[in-house]
Amino acid sequence: MNNFDNTVGFITGGAAGIGLGVGRALGLKGMTLVLADVEENTLDKAAEELRAEGITVHTEVLDVRDADAYREVAERTLATHGKVNFLFNNAGVGGGHTNAGETPLQDWRWVVDVNLMGVVHGVEFFLPAMRACGESCYIINTASLAGHTANPGMGAYCATKFAVVGYSEAMRYELANSNIELSVLCPAWVKTRIAQSRRNHPDPEEAAQASGEQDGMNMIDQIIANEGISVEALAERVVDGMASGTFYLFTHPEFWPAMKERLDRITADYNEVMPG
Repeated sequence: MNNFDNTVGFITGGAAGIGLGVGRALGLKGMTLVLADVEENTLDKAAEELRAEGITVHTEVLDVRDADAYREVAERTLATHGKVNFLFNNAGVGGGHTNAGETPLQDWRWVVDVNLMGVVHGVEFFLPAMRACGESCYIINTASLAGHTANPGMGAYCATKFAVVGYSEAMRYELANSNIELSVLCPAWVKTRIAQSRRNHPDPEEAAQASGEQDGMNMIDQIIANEGISVEALAERVVDGMASGTFYLFTHPEFWPAMKERLDRITADYNEVMPG
């Protein structure tokens, strides 16, 4: 997909970071944007900036965990615009840094409801209309390199990102030979506020504490600051990947050794059941 004239895109987590960066790139190419985000003030500021750049933007305050609210927003978006050609299931949270056996269940529910069910809600509420519109459409589900290689202390996050990769792989088969293309975005470090995502924790006390304590993820913040790519570079990768129809949208060549190590371990273990 590389022609964005007369197209409509719905982007979750659209107020900042990856969602805003990709939205800006596509908006400058002619796409009408519907940005959805849980942070109303940040969303309003983002829309103002994009409109100043000549981009047509509509906004929806949305917590992607809330299925009923999401359904209403989807129905309103389709009624207003008549279609959605691009669905970017991008909203996500980091969840913190805790080991197995030490992670509060409310954190598990929060991370699963945002990172996985937020993607599911987007697909279930928009896919039928995308199938029916008869135009070229594209879905991108945001996973992570952590959906392919696991990291200690990030069990809940990795579990959801592996799930998004698996869900996307199943969808790839289901959408074959349809009007809808699909990619799964798998970046490593990107200069976003993912490390402060606990500011939107559903427990008000947790959120208030996080807003004053940098989310307890200063190490991740430092890595992002030192090693993260810009959202502009990420957006360029997404636009290029859409043009080529690339399914796995990877971003960081330097992480290939970690990917290969995992593939080698899988191969070695699978060889144990292979006939001699």
